[in-house]
Amino acid sequence: MKLSEATTGTQCRIVDTTATGRARARLDSLGLVAGENIHVLSSSFAGQIIQIKGSRLAICKAVADTLEIA
Repeated sequence: MKLSEATTGTQCRIVDTTATGRARARLDSLGLVAGENIHVLSSSFAGQIIQIKGSRLAICKAVADTLEIA
């Protein structure tokens, strides 16, 4: 399932990302890598606010579509 499909309150783990190149490097630097646990705090048509490693992060729907979760 893609992260963009997760609802508010969901706790999940990142399995993989389909991003490549600079986008992948940026996600890696933010800590959005395989094996990390995340908590979806808010979800809307434009994107999501997630919590990862104790930090809140707002991501757009396009980025959330590149992250596979379980």
